[in-house]
Amino acid sequence: MRKVFLLSMLLCCLVGIATAQTRRLTGKVVNNENGSGLSGASILVKGASQAAVTDQDGKFAITIPTGNVVLVVSSVGFASKEITVTNQTSLSINLTSESNALDEVVVVGYGERKKKDVTGAMSSLQSKDIVRSNPTMAAKAIQGQVAGATVTKASNRPGAPYNITIRGENTINNSTAPLIVIDGLMGGDINNLNPNDIQSMDVLKDASSTAIYGARGANGVVIITTKKGVSGKPKVSYDGYAGIKYLAHVPKLRTTAEFYKLAYTDRIAAGLPGTVFTIAEQAKITANETTNWADVATDPGMQASHNISVSGGSENTTYRFSAGYLNEEGNVLYTGFKRYNLNAGLDSKISDRIKAGFTSYITYSDQNWGSQESLRGAFRARPTGTIYYKDLTNPSQNGDINVNGLAIWMGINDKQVPNPLSDIDPITSKLQTKTISAIVNAYVDINILKGLNFRTSLSGSHIGQEIGDWRGTWSKSQLANKPRTQLDNKKTQSYTIDNILTYKTDFGKHKLDFTALQSAFYQRDELATIAVKDLPFNSYWYALQTGTITAQGSSLVERTLSSYMGRVNYAYDDKYLLTITGRSDGASQLAEGNKWAFFPSVAAGWKISSEKFMQNQNLISNLKLRVSYGEVGNSTVNPYSTQASLLNTGYDFDGVAATGFAPLNLANKDLRWERSKELNFGLDFSILKSRLSGSIEVYDRNTVDLILNQKIPNLTGFSQVTANVGKIQNKGIELTLNSVNIAKQDFKWTTTLTFTKNNNKLLELYGDGQLVDKGNNLFVGFPIRGNFDYQFAGIWQLADTTAAKVYKQVPGSVRVVDQNGDNLISSTNAIDDRTYLGTQLPNWIMGMTNRFNYKNFDLSFFLYYRNGVQYRNSTLSGTFGELGTRYNSLASLNYWTKDNPSNTYFSPYVANPYRGAINYQDASFLRISDITFGYTLPQSLKNRLKMSNARVYAQVSNPFIFTKYTGFDPEFNSAIYQDDVPSILVTMGLNISF
Repeated sequence: MRKVFLLSMLLCCLVGIATAQTRRLTGKVVNNENGSGLSGASILVKGASQAAVTDQDGKFAITIPTGNVVLVVSSVGFASKEITVTNQTSLSINLTSESNALDEVVVVGYGERKKKDVTGAMSSLQSKDIVRSNPTMAAKAIQGQVAGATVTKASNRPGAPYNITIRGENTINNSTAPLIVIDGLMGGDINNLNPNDIQSMDVLKDASSTAIYGARGANGVVIITTKKGVSGKPKVSYDGYAGIKYLAHVPKLRTTAEFYKLAYTDRIAAGLPGTVFTIAEQAKITANETTNWADVATDPGMQASHNISVSGGSENTTYRFSAGYLNEEGNVLYTGFKRYNLNAGLDSKISDRIKAGFTSYITYSDQNWGSQESLRGAFRARPTGTIYYKDLTNPSQNGDINVNGLAIWMGINDKQVPNPLSDIDPITSKLQTKTISAIVNAYVDINILKGLNFRTSLSGSHIGQEIGDWRGTWSKSQLANKPRTQLDNKKTQSYTIDNILTYKTDFGKHKLDFTALQSAFYQRDELATIAVKDLPFNSYWYALQTGTITAQGSSLVERTLSSYMGRVNYAYDDKYLLTITGRSDGASQLAEGNKWAFFPSVAAGWKISSEKFMQNQNLISNLKLRVSYGEVGNSTVNPYSTQASLLNTGYDFDGVAATGFAPLNLANKDLRWERSKELNFGLDFSILKSRLSGSIEVYDRNTVDLILNQKIPNLTGFSQVTANVGKIQNKGIELTLNSVNIAKQDFKWTTTLTFTKNNNKLLELYGDGQLVDKGNNLFVGFPIRGNFDYQFAGIWQLADTTAAKVYKQVPGSVRVVDQNGDNLISSTNAIDDRTYLGTQLPNWIMGMTNRFNYKNFDLSFFLYYRNGVQYRNSTLSGTFGELGTRYNSLASLNYWTKDNPSNTYFSPYVANPYRGAINYQDASFLRISDITFGYTLPQSLKNRLKMSNARVYAQVSNPFIFTKYTGFDPEFNSAIYQDDVPSILVTMGLNISF
């Protein structure tokens, strides 16, 4: 009885303690627009299990812990809100309709606008979207998240950049990259930025949006705004991760037994002599030992990123400082990329009328790409080879050499491929790029009168690069010759001055916004290069004077752009929108009479959902129709291309060799801008209480006056002249969808989907009626970047012996289509059986991000699909496709023999003059990537730790890819000697702030 009494007393005490640690909170959740109560809204204590749901009047009651508590309040169709509760006992909480998220401000170029008032085609990415996948390069964040943008990595090498095109390719010989604007600086390098320092990226796509940048807007514009300080007490944030890059999706090569069958057994069966193997190789064959050179030359690599920032300020002055470090090791030994970033920003309200500020950004990177040949050598070297000299059975048989313990010829008679480990050694081969870049932007903002504002800004950029390429004695390119090296020093400086005058006013139902701009841009590019051979020792590029100079040179290129722009934004009754823009640009690259060009645009919008006839319905919360037309130019005309140039050449002068100068090309003073004209229709929508929202864009862009090399009669002394000839069309459709699939009290599932379909077509070539330029793979009526060759029709079989003989072929040879049926395969101009096979441009692209939130847990993953690209597989046509006795090859190549009548790959034992036709492959692929699982610490624990945020996560990047392409990576046409193996990156990360 006594024990029962004591237990009862203990329970009462515990209940009392629990009661003392909680309290009751009541309140109401209302619609911010009309004050009506919101039924079914959920109220959740962040980081805890307590939750409640509002009744039909929007009222709720919830038990919460004592002390400071954060409530997460959400309702379908409304933006979620976090409320900090101190000692209140009752609350009134206003939720804003997600359609009002359209009040979000976006950067449109030389100004900002509310998203709901934008009339052009643009997409925006915020910081959380940019860092979602932990990209090493900021450009990757655009991939699959911006409809209309095609983002492709240049290689798998550490620190490799990404290439961006927007709405297809508008030019053939000039740059297709969009204009990058970083905090007002035009022409910045996106690859030098730390993604963690970016607040937003606004992508301008149609000509009416990019016309404000005139001659530089033809390829689209990406406006990058870096993070700024926010008033309040200092906030310290850390974002970082560390992980391992595992080799993945690596093609399997032949084992020793499979190679022996190819090089000996099947050769004899085909009536050819079998390959003669050395004693060392025979020992490998007998023991069935395989040297996996690809495995020997590669290893998992580490990758880590650490970023720390401090921000804060007063009501009048805010600041932000940050530092970042990235270390990415390659999977090929001794390769890697390191980047260091420093960022500082200050904004100050000097007086009631004057604001001033600056942003500075400094980056230093060190990129080591090692040998150009080591990886290719690893995939070509025979599996019968021996790694170390000490393990050779009879090194004298093949004249092998001991180089730092390695068997340089691997115990093989054929000396085409040296030991891959020798080429990988930094003493033997090294390709290093050191880059330092600095960006500075300073501004003064003056409020002259009510609504009248003047802003002047100065932006400057400096990029310095040192590129050293070292080839030692036992590198693949030297093979026992003395070392050689090359050193390039590049320097680019640019300055931009912008003076902007804006005036905003409204009267009655009318709103007007005027912007006037005067801008000046200057860029200077310097290059100095020197190449040296016969170096006496391993000095890399630091003792050039000890060798023999084989080449040297330097260059200086300067360009300027002067601009004037005017823009008018008009809105009536907040329903009908009109934007008119005009910009005039003058560029130094062009000759007098063609330097200046005017680029106009007009755009209109109609907010249909604001009309009276749309008010008494609940299906559609936002519906806006847009139409725009604009003209833009491509200023990437090579400087001095309007002028004639000279060539340093040799000639015979009365039997004596002499040097002098000769004309290299004809001048063309009439050269002018490439010009794009675009019509765009857009529809923005939000339905089902904003559970489904998005936009649809349909566009038609025509680019005229393409700058191409036009052929001219040889009697002129020249074969061609640079001229404005040719037309390209890009038209397509873009779709962006955002959906709230499930929204429960503790669980939420959202999806973002983008779809891009672009049709590229060459409309005119050289302006003389010519329809085909086979040498440059250009065909009127087809997309550019085309593939022109014989069409693969399988392999000649034994039953086709008679038919094959007509074409001078035998069973086992590659069969191609006789396009004109004349029983002759020809490639002459008069009779050509080659044909247009496909394009390297994508047919359509889809990106999808799924996000799941359950209490404090979050899960997300990304799908990326690209369809329609055709590559001439660089690896299959060289590294992997060399079926024979010299090199190893893909194990999956099902080659033809009499006993194996394959119809997919030719016989290595017969002549194959059309073997190249087999190399064209569909490079469509589906990639599942960026699988992230995270956990945010409970609010109570964060309070005890005095943290404002704390989240840990694990991420797997690039775990799955589905494709029929047999090369390294279907995303780009990889050449093995310029690449790294694909990898799966597994990381653990931490986000905290105080």
